[in-house]
Amino acid sequence: FIAVDDLNDWTGALGGYPGIDTPNLDRLAARGVLFTRAYCSAPACNPSRASLMTGVRPSTSGVYHNSQPWRRALPDAVTLPQHFQAAGYRVWGGGKIYHGGFPDPPSWQVYFDRPNDPQPKHLPVNGIAGTRHFDWGPVDVPDEKMSDAKTTSWAIDFLEKDQPQPFFLAVGLFRPHLPWYVPQKYFDKYPLEKIQLPQVLDSDLDDVPSVARDIARQGDDRNVLRTDNWHKAVQGYLASISFADAQLGRLLDALDASPHAKDTIIVLWSDHGWHLGEKH
Repeated sequence: FIAVDDLNDWTGALGGYPGIDTPNLDRLAARGVLFTRAYCSAPACNPSRASLMTGVRPSTSGVYHNSQPWRRALPDAVTLPQHFQAAGYRVWGGGKIYHGGFPDPPSWQVYFDRPNDPQPKHLPVNGIAGTRHFDWGPVDVPDEKMSDAKTTSWAIDFLEKDQPQPFFLAVGLFRPHLPWYVPQKYFDKYPLEKIQLPQVLDSDLDDVPSVARDIARQGDDRNVLRTDNWHKAVQGYLASISFADAQLGRLLDALDASPHAKDTIIVLWSDHGWHLGEKH
């Protein structure tokens, strides 16, 4: 059960960005069912993940924001992992499954907390003052130093062992969530002179409600354009997708080589997409 944070349709199989390098997402799509139309229940991590894991819509639970403790709103909800536990499954999770800060211990028998990622030496890399996590740039470390690589290695250790009972293994990859800090080799896949920008209409906000226009006015898009950072932002997102794809490849290889290859169902999902300038 693999969650990939903030992933949109920029994969080879979905064709959202020409030239994207996602061989592992593509090979997984080729061997299973690929949903080409998908809708998140709310465009933010916490509400979309809480609703997916409980089966309760935000319009029912009232959980619409990342800062809301979702379990307080749904004290009696039986989560998907709890359902598997009740059915006799071994239930382990790691990385980012629920939104950060709300891990929900009752959902898991064992949980691997995502460690911190290494950061570039001089922040912010993009030169936009006061951006906090809205930043991107290469980090001078090997893949194995990254949190997603550590989460993947933890999951691989699980898969390499014989399991005494059926299992539900949840693996949450954090990239391509911001900040887009990944090793240099992933940035090198996408030279700036070859970056293609999304098509954006001047009237792009005309068909959305006022709350969406308020979100667009918060300034990230204007800051990117003001500092001539649009191509670099797209590059950072693409690099982060390819990094996550590489971790997925390690996980698929380990499953295929494991005793569980022939009787394990793989589900890969994202909590919501991501805009790279669309809708401003």
